[in-house]
Amino acid sequence: MYLYNQTMRNLHSKKLIKATLMLVFLSFFMQSCHLTSKILVEKDIVYSSKRIKWNYTYTNRSRKSHLLWLEQSVVKEIKANNEISYKVYDVLTFSSKSFQLEDRVFLIIDNEVLPVILENLEYENVKNIVENREDVVTSDSTKVSVVTGYSEDNMKIAKISYELNNEVVDKIRNSNQVLFRYYSGPDMVTLKLKGFNLNRLKKVLNES
Repeated sequence: MYLYNQTMRNLHSKKLIKATLMLVFLSFFMQSCHLTSKILVEKDIVYSSKRIKWNYTYTNRSRKSHLLWLEQSVVKEIKANNEISYKVYDVLTFSSKSFQLEDRVFLIIDNEVLPVILENLEYENVKNIVENREDVVTSDSTKVSVVTGYSEDNMKIAKISYELNNEVVDKIRNSNQVLFRYYSGPDMVTLKLKGFNLNRLKKVLNES
């Protein structure tokens, strides 16, 4: 009876630990799907300018495309002569099965399609090799970890940058929704900004 009770307690404890770990994982996953950093305001003494930067990370949950995640930085720069520029830097990370990102980006502002001219487009292949390990008990009851094999994780990274003209900026300021559209072979990749995150973007554009 004692052994039975002890076994049941161990099983209950293991189930509780698994449930707790699952909740922690789900909580982390949900938070990591849309991560918004603070808006940074910096002085650049080299170019005598003021830079307002906002970083945004989007993790793809739908799996309708091979996109894993997208990191976007929007930078507004105000120079000493009051010249203002708005620049966007996108880093898109895809799985190894993805096609090359096409050299075109579109903004869809409240259903109005606006093509964007890219200033720069770079590609990078990343390979990560991970050891697969397993605990083995030796003849003297010592537990050791041994390498059972290797797994390879490949990713494709595309880095692009482009400038937003004043007409586009004005449309974003008065919009209810902004979509950034990218194409990768048969995949259509869309970054949607609305509500809180769109308001963060507007705050950067309106910062003086």
